[in-house]
Amino acid sequence: MKISVLEYRLFPDVKEQIQTLASNKIIFPEERCPEDERIQRTGDAEIVLVTPWDKVDLVFLNACSQIKYIGLCGTSTANIDLDELAKRNIAFSNIVSKDKESVAEFFFMQLVGLARGTGEYQWKSGEDHELTGKHLGIIGLGEVGKAIAHMALAYKMSVSYHSPHRKPDWEDRGLEYVEVSNLVSHSEIIAVCSPTNVEVLSKTEFDKIKPGSIVVQASSGSPFSRRNFKEWISREGNYALFDMSAGVKNYEAYKDIPRVIFSTAVAGDTYESNQRRGQRALENLKHFLERKTV
Repeated sequence: MKISVLEYRLFPDVKEQIQTLASNKIIFPEERCPEDERIQRTGDAEIVLVTPWDKVDLVFLNACSQIKYIGLCGTSTANIDLDELAKRNIAFSNIVSKDKESVAEFFFMQLVGLARGTGEYQWKSGEDHELTGKHLGIIGLGEVGKAIAHMALAYKMSVSYHSPHRKPDWEDRGLEYVEVSNLVSHSEIIAVCSPTNVEVLSKTEFDKIKPGSIVVQASSGSPFSRRNFKEWISREGNYALFDMSAGVKNYEAYKDIPRVIFSTAVAGDTYESNQRRGQRALENLKHFLERKTV
């Protein structure tokens, strides 16, 4: 079958194995594909491997009408029109990953640097600070939230969380379940770990955050409106941490705002995580092809 690949983080050995499964010569991208190239790159391919940032919507599916299988090289399906895939009988798979330590490592690296003043900014300026004993609130206790909670406990932080479903096992480990309004008003650091593009902080919540706090967006997309965030970050002493999982549009909107630290890296992208992601995407692709030949 003809295969197109939009995923840019594949290792050479995985690329070679995918190529052996294709009837065509695959052009593998070396960086994230611009949105206006996704249709051109896919063309009349029957199989396409996409990143969580590639929109698989009605426009894409109408233009690339030969698609039989979409392999998402990631977890979040926010950009995938699953209903339309079902209508068209297009097979789909994603990667359900529980190893999000790379995300937690990245943001704690940023938090330590901000608390100690080793970068451009110094939280609570004038003194170096420890994270030990600080109050961290986590919104969304999925796999990323759990990884961040685990690391926060190792730093001996006080940790509260809010999630649609309570997690008694994590409460046994020391986390406190609270409503969002209580979480934002009592936390010094707020980690947003909600699903992609699910808004969890409105103006009401931003107004309840205590002065001199840090907001960490560890989720993809936009979990709050740009207007509300810009109003909050304009208040002296507030800080925010982002990575490129928030998206290019948010990067352009926030990167030059004072006290915003917006890395051009993707927090979850490490040698090890990319290796695991590629292998799982390859396994999913082989599983689809095996079912087609049965």
